[in-house]
Formats: sequence, C-alpha cells, structure tokens
Amino acid sequence: MEENKYKLAGWLAVCQAVVFPCAIVLSIIEAGIGGGIFGDRRPFIGPSDFLMVVFTAIGIYTLLMFRRLLHERYEYHELDLLIIIAIWWAIVFQAVALGMGVLAMIFWPIDRIMMAITVLVFFTAAMVTIGIVDIMIAAKLLRIKETFSEYIRGFAYVTMVAGICEVSVLFSPLSLILIPVSAIILALVFFHDRQQVDFV
Repeated sequence: MEENKYKLAGWLAVCQAVVFPCAIVLSIIEAGIGGGIFGDRRPFIGPSDFLMVVFTAIGIYTLLMFRRLLHERYEYHELDLLIIIAIWWAIVFQAVALGMGVLAMIFWPIDRIMMAITVLVFFTAAMVTIGIVDIMIAAKLLRIKETFSEYIRGFAYVTMVAGICEVSVLFSPLSLILIPVSAIILALVFFHDRQQVDFV
C-alpha cells in the first residue's frame, strides 16, 4: 500500500480550518483587553497576529500541494498562475496588515479618520483582488468539472461563493465563514486522493 504523500497536507488543512476561527476569536478578546488596559483601544501586535501568520503559512503549503495534486493526478496546469497569485496575495496581505499594525503602535495616537480611510482602501483593494482570483479559480475548475472528484467540485463551488462575496466588499465578512469550510473540503480532497491511491 503506497503511503499517501498528501496526508500531511490534509491534516494541515484541518489545522487551518481550526486556526482561523481561533485567531478571529482571540483578536476580539485582545481588542477588549486592549481597551481595558489602554482605555483608548490602541492597536498592538498580539497572539492572534501570530496565529494568522501560522494560518497564512499553512495556506501557502496546502495551495502548493493542491497544485501538485492537480498536476500528478489530473495533469492539469491551468491553475498554476492563479495559485501563485493567490499565494503572493496572502504573503503581501499578511505583511501589509502586520506592517500597518506596527506603524499604528509606533505612531499612536494617530488620526482615526485617516486610519479608517487607510484600512478601508487597503481592505477593499485586497478583497476585490482575491475575489477576482477566487472566481477565476472556481470558473476554471467548474468548466471541466466532470474531470474532477466531487470534493474538488465542492471546493470550486465554495471558492466561487467566497469570491463573489469578496468582490462585493459589502458581503466580504461572509467569506470569512467560508474559509474553514473551504479548508475542510480541501482536506477531504487530499484524504480522498489517499483512498484512490490505496485501492487502485
């Protein structure tokens, strides 16, 4: 029985689904604690930011493994560029978000209106960009959906809905709910590959 090379990626995708909501809850707690300590809710880098770095790193690995799976099992290369764009988007988004947090800490207090405008512009540009990428990934997968497993098709449908929410910006918070769902389905993609390899 051949050892499943995607087993680690599957378990990491499960971890990704757990880490993201934990980071969100922790950030809310940190905001409350920060308001109690500083009185003015000044920004600071906390454990939730570390969790988001871990989440991003896992996401990059699982995307690369998904690309590898598409290559090896389906000889499908049409997503290569989009996956690379998604990876660089994740890196830049995480770096800029952390950088903005550090700068806000250093120069606090800062003009709240200016900070709100900066965050809004950055968030809008980021959501529209990744939304377009997600829609394109989903569209390419669904264009020849009969070729792929039901789990990859499920991943494509969830990615499409997330992309539409992100592009709308207004409904982008709904896409956050879909992140753990997408990660779990991706884990099933990796585990399903193990079943097919094992029983061939």
